[in-house]
Amino acid sequence: MIRIRFLVLFFSLSLTSSLSFSQAIKYRKYKEGEKFRYRLITEAYNNEQFASKTVSLSEHTVIKDSGYLSEQVIWLSKRLFTPKDTANLDSTALQVQPYKISLSRKGKVLLPKLTVPDMVGEITDLNTFYVAIAPALNAQKLSLKNNIFQNKEIRRGNFADSINILYGTDCIQVTQRLISSNRQYSIVETQFLPPTSACLEPLIDTIGKRIFDYPNNFQMIRAGANGKVNLFWGVEQFTISSKIDNKTGQIIEAEMINLLTLRMRYNATPDLKSYDAELPVTIRRVVRLELLHLIQ
Repeated sequence: MIRIRFLVLFFSLSLTSSLSFSQAIKYRKYKEGEKFRYRLITEAYNNEQFASKTVSLSEHTVIKDSGYLSEQVIWLSKRLFTPKDTANLDSTALQVQPYKISLSRKGKVLLPKLTVPDMVGEITDLNTFYVAIAPALNAQKLSLKNNIFQNKEIRRGNFADSINILYGTDCIQVTQRLISSNRQYSIVETQFLPPTSACLEPLIDTIGKRIFDYPNNFQMIRAGANGKVNLFWGVEQFTISSKIDNKTGQIIEAEMINLLTLRMRYNATPDLKSYDAELPVTIRRVVRLELLHLIQ
């Protein structure tokens, strides 16, 4: 869904050690049967007001898959904290069917079918953390001698779940930078930024018009009340900082800052021709991924 993503993770890497050791980013080295978990923590702010915090847990098991090794992912738990309430959504997390992602040289990081609306954010955020260092984006080309790489291809996403998010598309351009590296860890920054030229197929003419610093690269229709919908459009950008184990290529921890500067048409008719009000909306999300202990 709305993806996003910056806490400085450089605490373990000194500039001196980084400059003295040239370490390329490694492809992921899996061991069949390996099992581990990630904690995903998301804080969301709407118009700079705290909206919610979620803490979720995924479990990953390495399995053989079409000639290479993949991670089979299941979701174990989710907690939701808002200014007014706390909710246990473990039963919701458990509804997500197992799916596979892989950082192998030949692996793929594809979104599964999004069938559990309250888990769309968790699934897409985890996916985005993996995409940020996936072979498809060429992170493995980074080294201290070649510390920046821009992917020229415009990446297009579809995050609709056909339940709450009736329509959702975005488009971005990716730049990767090797911030520092020593013999143990590397820090990679991946920026997902709006392209400098229009990249959406706009739902309405208004979305095709530039109203912010960049062309609009995000549009979404959310289900509203009484058969109405809410239309959002504008500019999305996010930055991910990933700490990677140089021996295994595994993400040790990462943080994403996701910023959306949008307009919203509230209580619109399904054909989007009329609505009750048009409002400015800003969304800021801070998402942290933490590797937990290996399961024996």
